[in-house]
Amino acid sequence: MRTIAGRVAEVQLHLGQASVLIACPTEVVPAAGQYLLAVDEGSIQTTPLFLADNWSQGFLAAPPFPRSWRPGTELILYGPLGQSFQLPADIQRLGLIALGDTNARLLPLANTSKSDRYSITLFSEAPLADLPPDLEAYPLDDLQGSLSWADFYAVDTPLENIEALAEYFSDSPEGLASIRGQVLVHTSMPCSSLGECGVCAVKVKRSWKLTCKDGPVFDLQGILKGVG
Repeated sequence: MRTIAGRVAEVQLHLGQASVLIACPTEVVPAAGQYLLAVDEGSIQTTPLFLADNWSQGFLAAPPFPRSWRPGTELILYGPLGQSFQLPADIQRLGLIALGDTNARLLPLANTSKSDRYSITLFSEAPLADLPPDLEAYPLDDLQGSLSWADFYAVDTPLENIEALAEYFSDSPEGLASIRGQVLVHTSMPCSSLGECGVCAVKVKRSWKLTCKDGPVFDLQGILKGVG
């Protein structure tokens, strides 16, 4: 596993949510959905860092992160690790769904989009901070009335909220099988695939997969079939 030296350059606070600017070589910045495993020197605690936005000297990492981190905290980084979002070339309308307390891990999909290629709408109950100007945002309650709009969905959900996914898509006019998308499963990943401890296991179709190794981004249909 590749080891990289990194540093906390800045701690940012928006609407009560903290993010950190991570100084590191730009060639190791994770793609949307991937993560870097971070360990601050003198500690054994590992923290997965997900891309929230690009930065010329590294990247803005989505929350959460240890409260002990301060500007200047030296980090040992491993990665990038895991599977990233892979948006199909034929989409025209992208729906972003954040089921947790942040939408930051989905925003790179909006920040890197071409407005002349496809439209994007975010459904979330999380605080809305620093959204791209052309990104429309609605509460999760509006999702079921908009299921016929998007032709692809990118979802961010805590592991404990996976059961709710099928409920949100239950009123799809064309049925669950017609929905295309991918799901970023956010959960604790203490071994980050090194020990295959199973803490982050998620059911995909009829088998169990490790979020740290096989994910954290999974096919939406596989997740829905695992729930059903």
